Amino acid sequence: MQNGRSTSCPLQISSGVSLTSMFASIKRMIAPGSSKGDEGQVLSNWAKAEGYAYKTVRDKDGGGHVVQAEDEDWRVEWGTSQRSYIRGKELRFRSETKLSPDVQILVTSRVLAHTLETEVFSSFTNAMQTQVDNSLPDEMRWLPMHPRVTLTEPLVLAKRFVVLSNAETVARRWLDDSLLAALEDAATSWWTDALIMVITVNRGRLTIRMPGQPLEEGQLHAVGRLCSQATRSLRAAALSSSSG
Repeated sequence: MQNGRSTSCPLQISSGVSLTSMFASIKRMIAPGSSKGDEGQVLSNWAKAEGYAYKTVRDKDGGGHVVQAEDEDWRVEWGTSQRSYIRGKELRFRSETKLSPDVQILVTSRVLAHTLETEVFSSFTNAMQTQVDNSLPDEMRWLPMHPRVTLTEPLVLAKRFVVLSNAETVARRWLDDSLLAALEDAATSWWTDALIMVITVNRGRLTIRMPGQPLEEGQLHAVGRLCSQATRSLRAAALSSSSG
């Protein structure tokens, strides 16, 4: 394990869902029109259409691209994957929320949660450890640590997704009617069980992670809408928590 990235075998998704089908689902979730591998151009075109700031960045891994939604105070990063379960390039939506840095929340599909739990358990037993490996990514460590926040509706979310948190009251404030509606829309249109995607809240920051290849403008638009609502709802929850 190095720099939060597992050195174990590539992630194998349970329930008969392969990584190949996961990547195919990302491509199917958007309207026709292929990026043809030019992710920078896709990001640039989307940023221009939305009125966002765009720039390229370089680092030892080759760099990537950043889109800043200044009016809404969130950003998109595309570049080298920071997670072992996301191969190739990674797409990240991030925002600062003013929430207490101690609050930790995870939202993902039951399929992916089960797969990551299996990987955590495997690394735990293979190394004959007595506690969870601190070098694992936050979301993987939280799976066996944090209690689940029970969802009863919308039904599609209750059946297909899991929410974990060390602060259930804050998590429920965050999951207001507007965010639940946005999550339901995503779950019934593009966030399939085959899609590798996680939403985390940690150290006051909201992060949405998913594979960055292939990349489509429709994908950016859909995830951007979800990020905007998740950010608004989380900032409202932070304000409510600080005043209450």
